[in-house]
Amino acid sequence: MKTRKIVLLTANAILLVVGIIQIIVNTRNTVKTFSFSEEPDQIVIEKSDGDLNIVFENNKWFIGSEKFEATQSNVDSMIEYAQSIKALDKVASLSNAASVSKYEFDQGNAIKVTVSKGGKELRTFTLGKDATTGIQCYATINGSNDIYLIDRDYRYIFDKTVDQLRTKTVYQIDSAAITSVTVTVPGEETWAVSRTGEADNLVWNVSGANITLDSSKAAEWLNSFNSVTTTKWHGKTDDMGGDAYVAVQIGTTSGVINLEIYSVPSEEESNPTPLYYAKCNKSPYWFEIPSYNMSKFQKTPEDLQK
Repeated sequence: MKTRKIVLLTANAILLVVGIIQIIVNTRNTVKTFSFSEEPDQIVIEKSDGDLNIVFENNKWFIGSEKFEATQSNVDSMIEYAQSIKALDKVASLSNAASVSKYEFDQGNAIKVTVSKGGKELRTFTLGKDATTGIQCYATINGSNDIYLIDRDYRYIFDKTVDQLRTKTVYQIDSAAITSVTVTVPGEETWAVSRTGEADNLVWNVSGANITLDSSKAAEWLNSFNSVTTTKWHGKTDDMGGDAYVAVQIGTTSGVINLEIYSVPSEEESNPTPLYYAKCNKSPYWFEIPSYNMSKFQKTPEDLQK
């Protein structure tokens, strides 16, 4: 009796293991990966609130006919997602009108993405709604009517506006390339700090101010002008109506960077901080500078003295 019971238990265990293996194999068989390895030079995104044409030129990505520079990390994510699409399961077909509505492949919701290189299409896919998990969505791939549940948050990556994709960097240079900074505040005398020589033997000079310069403070200040970022871009003309606040000229080993900063008084009593915006010769577009990034433009000579 004991031997028979042992045999039955062993047989049941074997059947259970076989069943689990079959489930795993069958599950794996439903996963389908669409992949390519080429590096694209164009991404076209078609959606109801406006199409985006993102093109690679001169080692940078640009958006639309205005050629706004795109944020590299955003484009890198798009390429990574397009290069490998993991379809977890086929759930329906576009040939069924009810499925088009259910999975939101209608014109008002669907997002079509076409990725190309040299005019050759590498991948096209259309995104429907997100799955309830939030980290998966429904999609059709390469023009097929088959609707798949695909892994990862594709709509979050591709459902972007120009402003979301556009870089917020106005300019960026190596700190060591900065040789001088000249500051002009309306109604005040222009002053400047400059440095010459090698890094381990710099000669510092200050003009327009009667101070004894602290070289470590001066170095930190000059180096802070290695980049300027914005929180919001504007057009090519000044439509803000502000007053001149400060003009800054940054001398570098490869040329001069000019910044003209304006301010608009706040109309909110609870928040008296003005709005700052600027124009730079490194971009044809006006842009805003958040108040928390204004400290380097507000330094005085006394801030740099010993």
